Amino acid sequence: MIHPAPARQPLGRRLLNFPLTRIVLASLLAVATAFIMFALAKAVAVKEARIIWPQLLAAVAVLAAYWGYVRVVEKRPATELSRFRALPELGIGLLIGAAMVAAEIAVLYALGNYQITGTNAWTIALAQPLAVMVFVGVIEEVIGRGVIFRITEESLGSWAAVVISALIFGLAHLPGEGAGILAIFNTVVAGAFFAAAYMLTRRLWLCIGIHIAWNYTLGSVFSIAVSGNESKGFLIGKLSGPEWLTGGTYGLEASLLTLLTLVLAGGVMFQMAHARGNVLARKRGRAA
Repeated sequence: MIHPAPARQPLGRRLLNFPLTRIVLASLLAVATAFIMFALAKAVAVKEARIIWPQLLAAVAVLAAYWGYVRVVEKRPATELSRFRALPELGIGLLIGAAMVAAEIAVLYALGNYQITGTNAWTIALAQPLAVMVFVGVIEEVIGRGVIFRITEESLGSWAAVVISALIFGLAHLPGEGAGILAIFNTVVAGAFFAAAYMLTRRLWLCIGIHIAWNYTLGSVFSIAVSGNESKGFLIGKLSGPEWLTGGTYGLEASLLTLLTLVLAGGVMFQMAHARGNVLARKRGRAA
């Protein structure tokens, strides 16, 4: 019995389903949504609220826009934003990110390469960076893992998606002050690390939590530059010593110590993801 060939999709639908088209469309939607929400929030909010609420509202809007894109364009449930275990995974991510930074600081303190000279009073000025880091963590993980990694993985498999998304993540951080070879390499490895966190749960909450806590703990607790941007934190701390250990003006993210931390933690997550069957092989015939 001869079965008729499946009907060919219209050209417009095929273009919309093309992986690169989907990546560009979803990324632009996230950025445009954030830009619009920032503008609206700043126009409506009173002056005292403008240092926190625009960032938080923009983060919520990006998540909503991504959810809408998945439902309307990809026509499927947005399982990566599932409410199932959302709060526990977000909380665990926050603990992991903070613990990673604290562990590195403990090593540097023991070696005499980090000194605490005092503390700053806890004010709104220290709370405001948290709102910024929430927005940064959300939009970078939505685009980096929810869009670029996930869509690439569908066509090329997990390992190719890890490499491609990590390289893009590293290139996106090139403008940072003092970004040398080790800083760029560490950022690429960080992209792979966040991909491992996503693969472990197949949801975005864990990697969002880690991202937020890493940035906030680094800058707003220990006063260390975040990706080359100087920060003022609760503890008045100072790094000293060779750049390969302290990261120089770029901050601890350009340190060999951070590279080791990312490799060790990421390796554990990759192993756990593999054990759960969450590492996907390339689907033959779908690479296009």
